[in-house]
Amino acid sequence: MHVITLTLLHPVQLTPVQHWTFEDSPVVKVGRSTDNHVVLYSAVVSRYHVELRQVNLAWELVSLGANGTYFEGKRVLQLPVRDGMIFRLARSGPNLQVHFGRPETLTVKRSVEPAKIPVAALNIPFTSTEDEDRTQPLLNTQTIAVSDSKTTMDTDVSFGHPSAEWIRKQDETRIGKYQEIQLLSQGKVGMTYLGERDGELLLLKTLNPDWINHPQALALFERQSKMLKQLNHPGLPRWRDFFRIDGQPFLVTERISGQTLCHYIGDRGKVELKQAIAWMVEVCEILEYLHDQSPPVLHQDLRPHNLIYRAHATSSYQLALVDFGSVRGLGMDETSAAYLAPEQKNGQATYLSDLYALGTTLAFLISGQHPHLFYRQWRQEYRFSPDLIPGLLPQLIEVLYQLTEPNPADRYQSAREVLTALRSLI
Repeated sequence: MHVITLTLLHPVQLTPVQHWTFEDSPVVKVGRSTDNHVVLYSAVVSRYHVELRQVNLAWELVSLGANGTYFEGKRVLQLPVRDGMIFRLARSGPNLQVHFGRPETLTVKRSVEPAKIPVAALNIPFTSTEDEDRTQPLLNTQTIAVSDSKTTMDTDVSFGHPSAEWIRKQDETRIGKYQEIQLLSQGKVGMTYLGERDGELLLLKTLNPDWINHPQALALFERQSKMLKQLNHPGLPRWRDFFRIDGQPFLVTERISGQTLCHYIGDRGKVELKQAIAWMVEVCEILEYLHDQSPPVLHQDLRPHNLIYRAHATSSYQLALVDFGSVRGLGMDETSAAYLAPEQKNGQATYLSDLYALGTTLAFLISGQHPHLFYRQWRQEYRFSPDLIPGLLPQLIEVLYQLTEPNPADRYQSAREVLTALRSLI
């Protein structure tokens, strides 16, 4: 009899959270889709992320996910499985440990029907708008069906929010008037919670404890809240509230259910040009609305991670543009920098900077690859070079070049101009 056990580890303490044990199973599948043997709801986990396969008397790990599988800090495609080894799904995803045999703490349930087991949900599915390099997920418990009919373990593990001590002083399931609080994601500067009030699920955004006493971050955060309150567009999340608790600011917005375009492409691969342009037309219309405000409202973090493909058609727009970047710019990383205009990286963003990000975002959608792959030294400057993307029509290359000109004066000068150029392609 061959027995293999997978153990989900706490993301910070690396202590056991959940076990799955399999007897005489030649393949163990792990991913976000519910037809896997081990189901993990994390925004960075692919639908079918990794398989453990028995080959003769040994086991091997095979990576299938778009965000990769990591062992000892290195991305791997295939490697032999050793007893006690720990591997990670994506660079910031869940850690799993492999054991041959059963851990002593395992409680076995045998059943014929699929068992209901609590699975540590490292992110609420399809709601996170943080990219995997910036998200530090925490655990909460959710019950789902798992199709392994041999053995499962009953575990009910809940963890507090170690970065938010002020919540513990009150009630860990409550922030002010909002209940059922769950931490969705924690970035370098901000944190996002899911909460409920009067039957509506909402997002509560705030600053990390390290930034609460940062004057510029506080000023930008409050200014962003006041700006969002004035906006009313079907392609933007609606403002709900702004309040403080012991100096901690909270911005409350509508929660838009769906999947970020980053994860959409990760699951399904690149999209057809017609679809990509249809989406960018929507984004251009949203930007036109923002830039027509007085003064113009800049998004400053336009990229696939902040565009949500709606799960439910609640408006005429398939996409929603979320997570304005005025505060997040304080903690900019390499992942976001590849989408941004040169002047924005130097702290001088204008509405033309948002147009630059349209080009790099469109390139990602039609290539399925991160835009940093398409930068090179060209005509005395280091710039985004769309001709490096294989298979593009010359007319599309021309549009992408003008969108991503290093000098803002050489770009399209309005979202309306970009709309006209994109529509001419189809």
